[in-house]
Amino acid sequence: MEHRALYGVSTSGNTEFAIVRTGSYIQYGFGGFVYQRSGGVVLPQEGQATYSGDYGGIRDFSGAGGLEYVTGDMTVDVDFKGFRNNCSGATCADAIRGVVSNRKFFDVDGGDRTAGYITALNDDRPTGAAPVTEVPTIRFEVGPNVMDGNGEATGNAFSTAFGDQLDEGNYYIVLSGDHTAGDGGEIVGVVVVESDDPRFTDVTVRETGGFILER
Repeated sequence: MEHRALYGVSTSGNTEFAIVRTGSYIQYGFGGFVYQRSGGVVLPQEGQATYSGDYGGIRDFSGAGGLEYVTGDMTVDVDFKGFRNNCSGATCADAIRGVVSNRKFFDVDGGDRTAGYITALNDDRPTGAAPVTEVPTIRFEVGPNVMDGNGEATGNAFSTAFGDQLDEGNYYIVLSGDHTAGDGGEIVGVVVVESDDPRFTDVTVRETGGFILER
């Protein structure tokens, strides 16, 4: 039975995540994810901060067996004042913003499947639309007051291709450490999105990616 597990831990040891998926079933099989911090969190009363790091995950399928891996780069921007419910107007709109870029897909033996995916995506592009040259970027839906006082947040995640939504799902994050320090604090979390796989007919792919980000 084909199972794969992905585990990540920060250099400080204060945050970690784990993802388990199986490719042994035609529909989605058993699996799941966890993410957690050790210790507490200190959040600023105001200000902004940017966190960045690596993104990695597992892709499983409904309508086909097998698994893929995904890698990428991730950035999250935080507006702490927006998180604390004391902002108004335009400043609230940027309370949290996340981007997963440079996504690449691999089979379980390490073979690169990125080019094949991009080719299949372009084969379905609308007449007159410019072809894509990379896997579409996953973005967080920007909105105010998505984080609570414990430094935990969840919201919608998506990607688009040719002006239409491609991936759709959710992100889950938790902050750890002292974010009032100039370069302190870190973020751990998971993104789960689904989309129709352009390489196949009647196949849905679910991507579960984990990340640990530092300032």
